[in-house]
Amino acid sequence: MRLRYNLEWLGSDSPRRDLAPGRHVLGRGGRSDLVFDVPGVSREHAELIVCADRGLLVRDLGSTNGTRVDGVRISEGAWHGDIDLALGSVQLRLRERGGLDALALALDANAQAPVAPADEQPTAAPTAVQNQLRELRQALENARPETAGAWPVEALASLLQRWRELTEATALRLQQGDSGTVLAQAGASPMQPLSVIAEHASWQLAGDPPPGAARALAEAGSELLRWAMPAASAPTAAPAAAAPRDWPGLASAAPAMRAALAPLERVAAATLPVLLLGETGVGKELIAHWVHRRSPRRDGPFLAFNCAALPRELLEAELFGVERGAATGVEARPGLFEQAHGGSLFLDEVGDTAAETQVRLLRALEDGRLVRVGGRKPIVVDVRVIAATNRDLDIEVAAGRFRLDLYHRLAGHTAHIPPLRERPEDIAPLALHFFRQALARGGRRSAGITAAALLALQQWRWPGNVRELRQAIERAAVLLDDGGALDREHLPEALRGGPPPGVDALLLESALARAEREALILALTVAGGDHERAWGLLGIGKTSFYKKLREQGLGRGGEDA
Repeated sequence: MRLRYNLEWLGSDSPRRDLAPGRHVLGRGGRSDLVFDVPGVSREHAELIVCADRGLLVRDLGSTNGTRVDGVRISEGAWHGDIDLALGSVQLRLRERGGLDALALALDANAQAPVAPADEQPTAAPTAVQNQLRELRQALENARPETAGAWPVEALASLLQRWRELTEATALRLQQGDSGTVLAQAGASPMQPLSVIAEHASWQLAGDPPPGAARALAEAGSELLRWAMPAASAPTAAPAAAAPRDWPGLASAAPAMRAALAPLERVAAATLPVLLLGETGVGKELIAHWVHRRSPRRDGPFLAFNCAALPRELLEAELFGVERGAATGVEARPGLFEQAHGGSLFLDEVGDTAAETQVRLLRALEDGRLVRVGGRKPIVVDVRVIAATNRDLDIEVAAGRFRLDLYHRLAGHTAHIPPLRERPEDIAPLALHFFRQALARGGRRSAGITAAALLALQQWRWPGNVRELRQAIERAAVLLDDGGALDREHLPEALRGGPPPGVDALLLESALARAEREALILALTVAGGDHERAWGLLGIGKTSFYKKLREQGLGRGGEDA
């Protein structure tokens, strides 16, 4: 899939330019993105809209001497492939570019593919900066823990030391901007004043690199803060200092997810039972484990069980245990409640339990006592129950299929987990997380994920939610050649898009809407889900940004939008 255009000004000494997906104004001045200070070119002569998934749109902006495509004067239109473009006397050649130069999420700096972000023009940065950025990213990849989750402070300190050597900085420090807590440092005393190089959420990378290294360190530092810091474990930092976006080791920038997790993080520190509501596959078990890790019971066991997996008799034996002699040859066996004593028990699909099991669950939750199947002696247990269901329990209660008293006992705090289609900001970090895991399991390397593949992932509705995304990425990783990039062709057929577009898809209005959606997605991806940075990359205001998000179905936007 070709994702960029290369622009060459014929007959001039100007270097070629790579045009990223999005809108580019061409002219002699004004608000032009590409300036051609030549007589006959209007101040704002024409605009190009590079579509990330297909072709190019060209529109004349009322110029005096006209805009020509392949020698024909046009007012507006859409093209595929290479074209020759004339702005008055200026002759331009636009050639499609494709392949691994279109990486949106880069992994391996040694792979034969540039690692610049999708919106960066390679000609805009000196080669030395690009080389240094590759070295910094390689050091970042080498320092990454083998398993997902917290980054040890030792690994962070070692990475800062390596970065300090590569950039010739005197000192580097990871710190919290609001509290001033220092997490890791290299070559600096805690009180030494340093300039902020990169910032994400409440975390900062500070240091004093030479001017030539500052840009490369800012790019690599932003990646470190975005992917590692929310899950970093620091004995010097208070638990409350961790960002509320830290959920199952991943950064969530989606407003809908933050709205669910912010109160859930506070509830985790209490003893209330928790009820998680959401569609199948949204990651309720991961979130339950996250609640357990943030609770005072974190040192106790965490057990998970699907209540819909077994018939009633076996389900009760699993939950409450079996007493010796309950049946011929049966030995005593503790149930999950006993095994989870002092910890947390996650009961998935609790809405599918039978009426008799609901009664036993209610008794265990009300007084902390249970009786094994076939037993008579009550057993005291101390367990926090985190339950989950994809059913609407209000409807189930009204229909008499679920006990109201059990519902209230389970729902000490209820959290609605939004489906993946309502939090598109999470698709890119989740995809990269699952991709890294799949590569690590297979002992393989990859250059990263192309923008074409990322757009396909962003445009899918994900009826299976996070579980479906994980399966799609794991399947794609199996099909990759070692060292290659995950592209659209590696994804399941349903995600690659339908047949070639019909006539309606070629209408300028439809093409503009597609281009706007793709520009929003790419900006959010490059910005790591940071909305303020994303609207800055797009060159629009906050109100317009949130309005366009709503119009394109990419989220409800901010509360103040």
